[in-house]
Amino acid sequence: MKRWSTKDLYTLTPPADGRPGDGILTFTDRYSVYDFGVMPDEIPGKGKASCAMAITSFGLMHDAGIATHFVEQVSDNAIRIKLLDIDLEGRRELTGPGGMIPLQVVYRNALPKESSVHRRVAAGRLDPALIPDARRPGSPWLDEVMVEFTTKFEETDRFVTREEAAAVGRVGLKDITRIEQLTQRLGPVLTAHCEAAGMRLVDGKAEYGFDADGELIVIDHAGTPDENRFYLDGVPVCKELLRCLHPGLRELVQRHVEDGLPRDRWARPEPLGGAAVEATSEVYAALSAVWTGPSTSATQDLSAAVRNFVEVTGAVLGDRTGL
Repeated sequence: MKRWSTKDLYTLTPPADGRPGDGILTFTDRYSVYDFGVMPDEIPGKGKASCAMAITSFGLMHDAGIATHFVEQVSDNAIRIKLLDIDLEGRRELTGPGGMIPLQVVYRNALPKESSVHRRVAAGRLDPALIPDARRPGSPWLDEVMVEFTTKFEETDRFVTREEAAAVGRVGLKDITRIEQLTQRLGPVLTAHCEAAGMRLVDGKAEYGFDADGELIVIDHAGTPDENRFYLDGVPVCKELLRCLHPGLRELVQRHVEDGLPRDRWARPEPLGGAAVEATSEVYAALSAVWTGPSTSATQDLSAAVRNFVEVTGAVLGDRTGL
């Protein structure tokens, strides 16, 4: 078994000779923010909610002709997947059939206040010419999907250029173009479903690999609150809720990384407290209901859960987003 911040992977049959294996991916109630790692609390029902949303999203991709590693649901918080080889040691010069591409791909429909794009442009780490035009002057919403790449298995994720992405992912630039094109198909599929559910999708992440024939497939999962920013009436209904409960943590992590402080020496954040955990759990459950079976009543329940979250935690959400 392998454990990540929010998921566990059980290998049933290991991948071999360019052929995918067989595995069980379990969505846990753990959470992580700002690359800190596992946080002190668990959010009851988070794994079940995320699993249900992931399954719905895999179905949307299937209907759109986008291949994935999803095979079947095996429990209320676990799915069976085609298991790709993860070449962490760089044994192969190039990622090939049956292999996971060690990159995360970010797709953006908008640039809210908290988007890292603004900070990276201000710091000179991102060329503004790479940002698509806004739909109208002053709007955070973009005229087309913006695609970026980050590392996957480094101590903390970092954004990389297309050329760096090809090197990190051990793929060719033609493969990077294919990934961009597939992401520009994937993003609108989830965006349309989000809008049909009465929400807006600001941005998200996807991961890819090659199947046994060398064709690109979506792996891990997409369309859950862990890697997508969903908004309802201008406020986030996603992991951004958990981020706002840890003020100053992002800057602390950035200082630790800049100072080269080993992760095992980072101070542990304080637990959230029972009321905040329960309120967050209610938002995850309500969001899952909206995503898996959109209805007016489900959306109203989500609105009520968000209002309760704000009341319990004192979180200021609208000013944070600027949407």
